[in-house]
Amino acid sequence: MRDIELVKKLHTTVAENCRHRRVQILTHWGGDADAVGAAFTLSKTLLENYEAEEVGFIIPDERSAHVNAIMQHLGFEEKFVSNPDAYLLVDVGSITQLGQLRSLVTESDKPIISVDHHLQSSDQQNTITISSPKYLATSEIVYDLLELLGVKVDRFADPLFLGIYYDTVRLSVADVELARKAAVLLNFVDPSKLIGLLEPRMEEAERIARLKALKRITIYRMGEWYVTASSVNAYLSAVARTLVNAGAHVALVGGVQNDMAVISMRSSPEFQKYAGVSLGDHLVRHMLRKFEGDGGGHAGAARVRLRTEVSSALTEAIRGLALLLGVNPVELMA
Repeated sequence: MRDIELVKKLHTTVAENCRHRRVQILTHWGGDADAVGAAFTLSKTLLENYEAEEVGFIIPDERSAHVNAIMQHLGFEEKFVSNPDAYLLVDVGSITQLGQLRSLVTESDKPIISVDHHLQSSDQQNTITISSPKYLATSEIVYDLLELLGVKVDRFADPLFLGIYYDTVRLSVADVELARKAAVLLNFVDPSKLIGLLEPRMEEAERIARLKALKRITIYRMGEWYVTASSVNAYLSAVARTLVNAGAHVALVGGVQNDMAVISMRSSPEFQKYAGVSLGDHLVRHMLRKFEGDGGGHAGAARVRLRTEVSSALTEAIRGLALLLGVNPVELMA
């Protein structure tokens, strides 16, 4: 077990706030495999081991194709709990990642528990936080909770393996501790079927959005790093992942939602490891100093909503990233 004291704190907190109560689980906007895997396992554990009265799960904003595929595979459906007694945030590094559901949570007088594996932002001071960057995925924290409870992991092998595999970039950043846990889970899963869920058949609208973004792309060199900027009307997160998979170290994808400019940010594992710049911390804070709005995220994935034009937001994001890296951005002409 990676951090016994953290897991004991999670157990005690859940027991005190969720036993015999109605619990609403939420994750960050759009969700991902780690968020869904951890939330699915926690929802079952709350009902079976903590005797919660009712548990529901909600993903703010638009879900990606791979999240839809994973939820269908698990038989996991979104559900609003009426007047919950507690909120459980899973894989949420900042309250702003709750999107339009933020006020629903923060303006309630109910306990708010956050389980995550990233450094928490300062906007979670009223939250009971169980988080440690020692962990490489939120699903790994949940794995350790099951171990503490004496629950066999075989029933939850699919969601936990998917979460761990996804958030460690196909185990490429896994350490010995996590490799041991992945090896245990592999005894109970079919990798050929599971891993395919992370790249499901793409809907036509998402395919068009990705192709349009490639057509509109602008490429910058910032020292040793290559940064791309583009704009689309939907599927911003999916497009950002596409650009990183195509070779960008950082992808910035803009769009308009509810009359606000939205920038989805994504970086490669190499950038996260060596650049010394966190998108969800450093770049988001830079953007919020320049424009009115909100935002948050993790080191390698973040989003901001700003009261400005998309073009202005993208220009400032490029400028801000260059300042953080201490280099001059050079636009590469076609």
